[in-house]
Amino acid sequence: MFEITDNKLNLLVDGNIVGYILYDEKDDYIIGSYIYVTPEMRGRGYALKLIDRFVEFSKDKNKKILPVCPVIKRVIENQYKDVLRWLL
Repeated sequence: MFEITDNKLNLLVDGNIVGYILYDEKDDYIIGSYIYVTPEMRGRGYALKLIDRFVEFSKDKNKKILPVCPVIKRVIENQYKDVLRWLL
């Protein structure tokens, strides 16, 4: 389950936050600045689930993603080029 708060997309498992993406929303794009998954939950695909939901979130808002975090950047460049916003 996902929960979106101001500048944070949380992934919850059994009611506990196991990971999140920090973002900053601009007029026409969203900056993906940081992704975190708790150490005990790593290796279960939760980072990809977070990024998938983050991409869906950006599409719902009709905004591109400017990925600052290297993990978010790598996944978006490889799988979601349609939402990628390049630095000018």
